[in-house]
Amino acid sequence: MALSLRILGSSSSGNSTLISAGDKHILLDVGLSGRETARRLRACGLGAEAISAIVISHEHGDHCRGVAPFVKHMDVPVFMTERAWAASEMPLSARTVQRFESGTPFEVCGVLFTPFAVPHDAADPVAFTIQKGGAKLAIVMDLGYISNLVIERLKDCDGIVLESNHDISMLRVGPYPWALKQRVMSRLGHLSNDAVAEYLANGFDGRARHVVLAHLSKNNNLPELALLSARRALEDRSGLRCLQTSLEIARPDRATERYSF
Repeated sequence: MALSLRILGSSSSGNSTLISAGDKHILLDVGLSGRETARRLRACGLGAEAISAIVISHEHGDHCRGVAPFVKHMDVPVFMTERAWAASEMPLSARTVQRFESGTPFEVCGVLFTPFAVPHDAADPVAFTIQKGGAKLAIVMDLGYISNLVIERLKDCDGIVLESNHDISMLRVGPYPWALKQRVMSRLGHLSNDAVAEYLANGFDGRARHVVLAHLSKNNNLPELALLSARRALEDRSGLRCLQTSLEIARPDRATERYSF
């Protein structure tokens, strides 16, 4: 086993993923509160002091609101782009923040992170592939559509965490103001179940053993709808290799199982 991951929680209220390589543990995003992040780590058998580094995808609160309180009494590097740090206005010291640039791989605790641009209404939003010892994972959240770059980066992955934010029909008739609905549905918003299904039917190479659907909207989606849409897309790929791909849902209130690669 080279890598493992557990999604500590994922929703519009907060997102955080635990990446582990041996005795090194890295948090990708800390959108839960600092206290809740520590609680969910304990539920996974880890203390907060076990975290070696934090990597941030972009500055929106549901991905970074817990960073400052979590590291307040710890000497933990926080990796993020220059523009994301500036936009976040997080009270972190320049010594704590380690900058990276989209498109340029960087190493954290012996794990290779490759950030790539995604279409979202943030200062400098990125998703990541994560590699060590021949294992390759991808964590892709907060994007309005699946670009050719995203499809290319998701090739040859052993595990994929992919946003499946909303059901279009639920969003259209739901409680959000029209301006917010337009934002979510825009090409700088969030992925729908239909967009994920289109990718799984036509862009997915079928290699990943696990595809975890994440960042589901509480108001505009249901886990059953997201899974049904994704399963139908995989079933339509007759003759293509994806029979070993399992589909799971990341929940807002608890960590997923541990996925090992």
